[in-house]
Amino acid sequence: TRQVYERTTCFLIERVVQGFNATVFAYGATGAGKTHTMLGCPAEPGIMMLTLLDLFTEVAQQRQERHFDIRCSFLEVYNENIRDLLRPDAEYLDIREDPLKGMCVAGISEVGGLESAEEIMSLLHQANRYRTTEATGANAVSSRSHAVLQVVIEQRDRA
Repeated sequence: TRQVYERTTCFLIERVVQGFNATVFAYGATGAGKTHTMLGCPAEPGIMMLTLLDLFTEVAQQRQERHFDIRCSFLEVYNENIRDLLRPDAEYLDIREDPLKGMCVAGISEVGGLESAEEIMSLLHQANRYRTTEATGANAVSSRSHAVLQVVIEQRDRA
């Protein structure tokens, strides 16, 4: 997993902290290892944890000069419906065009004031329990949805 991270994702971190958008996307057949590659396990962290660890390391190196606000949201797309996995009892959400943000998911909850990779991964693991699953021929507990973890980093000069 580390080799995949180093070849596909780690070079994005510096640019993200500079204000650029980036997306890391896993695609493949059921049972191909997407979940393991993205989430990993405690002994072998996945791309998400490795990304977040490097992101918070980069932010820590700049905290003297800049103030950072890091927040995240986590959603599921299943059968053309969007659900907020941080508020699993909420109604389905819609995609809207906001004059300031552009295209966005209206009403999605965000958790702010995040200070560590572990904090975000804890939220992700809690929210993952609410994902839609169903048995398939290849996997007894296959997620039948697409999940999107969005991490937003806002920064400004301290002065």
